[in-house]
Amino acid sequence: MAIHKELYTAREESFEIESPEVFIESILSNITINESHDGKCHVKILADSKKALEVAEFVEISAEVGELNVRFYKKGRKFWGINSGSLSGLSAEIALPRSSNVKIKTVTGDIEVNQALASLQIKSVSGEVVISQNPATTCIVKTVAGNITTHTFSACDYTLKSISGDIKVHVAPDLDVDVDGNSVSGDLNSEISLDGANDSSKGSSKVVRITTSTISGNFNLARN
Repeated sequence: MAIHKELYTAREESFEIESPEVFIESILSNITINESHDGKCHVKILADSKKALEVAEFVEISAEVGELNVRFYKKGRKFWGINSGSLSGLSAEIALPRSSNVKIKTVTGDIEVNQALASLQIKSVSGEVVISQNPATTCIVKTVAGNITTHTFSACDYTLKSISGDIKVHVAPDLDVDVDGNSVSGDLNSEISLDGANDSSKGSSKVVRITTSTISGNFNLARN
């Protein structure tokens, strides 16, 4: 049985940015993206201990014209392109407008996206990635060992790649699917007839295009 630590709110900041470009970088932190209900960008930094509260000041939160940056690091040498002075015990809840273009780069933190965005790019080493609402245009997710799960409700172009993690794409019944997938040793499975036969989405003008590849992970395609 998992034990959930109490989370303390360490910092909260809000910005009014039209159609923001959002950049998030982290070594260890979990990232949750939710929808903003007032059109602003809201950043909440959470700590799982009083010790973590003390290092929350090192999280860089900055806004420029058209851009929001959230970076979890102290200055130090770089690992995988991110400063390796990691801040443990911290996570972020970020609320954004739907017009946001989001780029996230993490090492071991989990990522959860609970809203539709304009576009989404994620690079992760071992964290789990769960996307509950697909972006309006493109979604690019690349992981080494983390699993990828997406839920798709409108036309979208996916590029999903993992070395050893599993990939699962759930697609709404009114969408056609076009898949280009390969795996070296993993299984490729689909609950959806990819030739359109006996499928309720046959003839739909809304298409989900998926380019996917794994080395040892499995790829699964299912209906929502």
